[in-house]
Amino acid sequence: MGKFGFVGVFVVVAVAHYYALKSYVKPMQHVAKPKVTIQRITLSRVEVRKPVVVPPAPMPEPIILPPEPEPKPIVKPRPKPRPKKKVHKKRPKKRVKKPKLIKPPIKKPVEVVQKPVLKQVIAPVVQIDTASIRDAYTSEIRRQIQRHLYYPKMAKRLRMQGVVRVAFRVLKDGKITDIRVINSSKKLLSRGAIKTLKALSLNAIPKELHESFMDINIPIEFRLVKG
Repeated sequence: MGKFGFVGVFVVVAVAHYYALKSYVKPMQHVAKPKVTIQRITLSRVEVRKPVVVPPAPMPEPIILPPEPEPKPIVKPRPKPRPKKKVHKKRPKKRVKKPKLIKPPIKKPVEVVQKPVLKQVIAPVVQIDTASIRDAYTSEIRRQIQRHLYYPKMAKRLRMQGVVRVAFRVLKDGKITDIRVINSSKKLLSRGAIKTLKALSLNAIPKELHESFMDINIPIEFRLVKG
């Protein structure tokens, strides 16, 4: 390549760069300045205005306050007179008379009479047979039950017979409580036994037993009398 060929290539490259840069760079815009118009002022156009005189504001009337009342004189309370102390006069001391010494009379010797010593006679303790008393009281209860036995009419019609074992408690005054049937063959006979015990009135528990109640368990027999 000769000198002219190298120069030509350089010129072509420079022209290409110039147009490339021209496309990116924006051309500067020239802003036209506004024209200033000067007006001429003449005396014929000027108006002279008179100053407005503002009248002074009227003075407010003075406020007359009523005269303050004279302060009342402070009257101090009179001090109460102190009570006079009572002066107790000292009483003259009484003279205590000394008792006169009296000689005791001479006692004559008294003869001591010995009293006869009484010997206490202790009665022999009698043992009470409580078992026999209990048995006698229990047998009396059985006799009272058989004497006042309530036999249900239906049981008599059906010719029912049997034994009902009952348990109950007798209180100190003879009242019967806690009645219960332990063993029975017929319900009708059980009802008769319970009704008999409820209507029964017993004697009080014997005092020799020293008991407040007794638990008793006995059989009650229901048998029809022939005849």
